[in-house]
Amino acid sequence: MKKLALALALLPLAAAPAPAAGPATYYFIAVQNGAYNFKGGRPALEESYKALQGMVKLAGERGVRLTLLFSAQYAEYVSADPARFAELAGWQREGHEVGAYHQGPETTAWDGYTDLAAEELAGLRGGAPASGGHKEYFAALARLEPGLKTGCMVGGSDTKFLAAAPPYEICLRGDPAGARGAAAGVNDSVFVPLAGGPRRNLSSYHPSDKAGIEAAQSAFGGMGLGVYGASFRSTPAEFGAFYAWLNFLARQDPQGLRSRTVASVVAGGLLEQKKAAPPAAKKAEARKQPLPTRTLIKQSPAVQQEQEQKQEQELPKLRPIPSLFGRPGHRVPSPRGQLPGRQKPGWCGDGICDIYERGKPGSCRLDCGK
Repeated sequence: MKKLALALALLPLAAAPAPAAGPATYYFIAVQNGAYNFKGGRPALEESYKALQGMVKLAGERGVRLTLLFSAQYAEYVSADPARFAELAGWQREGHEVGAYHQGPETTAWDGYTDLAAEELAGLRGGAPASGGHKEYFAALARLEPGLKTGCMVGGSDTKFLAAAPPYEICLRGDPAGARGAAAGVNDSVFVPLAGGPRRNLSSYHPSDKAGIEAAQSAFGGMGLGVYGASFRSTPAEFGAFYAWLNFLARQDPQGLRSRTVASVVAGGLLEQKKAAPPAAKKAEARKQPLPTRTLIKQSPAVQQEQEQKQEQELPKLRPIPSLFGRPGHRVPSPRGQLPGRQKPGWCGDGICDIYERGKPGSCRLDCGK
């Protein structure tokens, strides 16, 4: 009865059947187990573990193997209790994989671990202190699995932390808003760094609601060769979407023969490897360079005189242009507004007996006579 009630409750999430995928379409499912790194987060973590138990049970009934990604806090919660630790060991024997789940300091749900300096961390989180660096983080996960292969490392600011991450990465960086949509789950190749090394990159899609499930079904149905990756969070809110996705996969692969963990996808050679271009480097800001200094060499008087004569010979000679101010090379000073050769009004001898000369009789007989 409980299973029937659960199925009826989840019925709205079961979308219409999508086109069947090609015979060589494999798939992996990752389950993210968060840190719940906030005040009062312990009850939410306990509810999450109940959801995780249900997810693993449903997957086991359908022959589907999961990649279980744990935060450091979740790893401590599981390893602290012998019953939970033994249960996890049983899941691993059934073929489920244990991996790492890290949310960096620039994310909303930061797990508290970072290698950033205090000044950088303060710029991202204010005064929130760190619980530890990558050494403390991976020490907690080593209690569950010393040889981690797969990780979902969210956030790219802490490069030192990311350098210590497991070699197989499934959380697509550079697509934080999910711009690719359900196409993010389509993997037709494994990307490797241009410089080589053990890093291998896949991607996955997070279909957390009915619309997401329908989009994932459509993307999966349109595939031929390749591997489709889906990821879910171990929360009661996403249990229904997980259940609907398993039902869809059961119609495509009733016995779970094409189910894989992330590590088995890479190790099994299901996909060809392609070299990935590194992210575009930011252009360095152009810095003003100091002007080159010039060293003055003192020359002898003979050499200096020779250069001056050479410069005089090379100077272009201008064609003489008639000017009212005199001949070229001979400037004639003249009062402003007056042309050369004309006298200023009021001067004796200009032929005009002006008011000044009339006021002083006899001052200028040339102009006024008497």
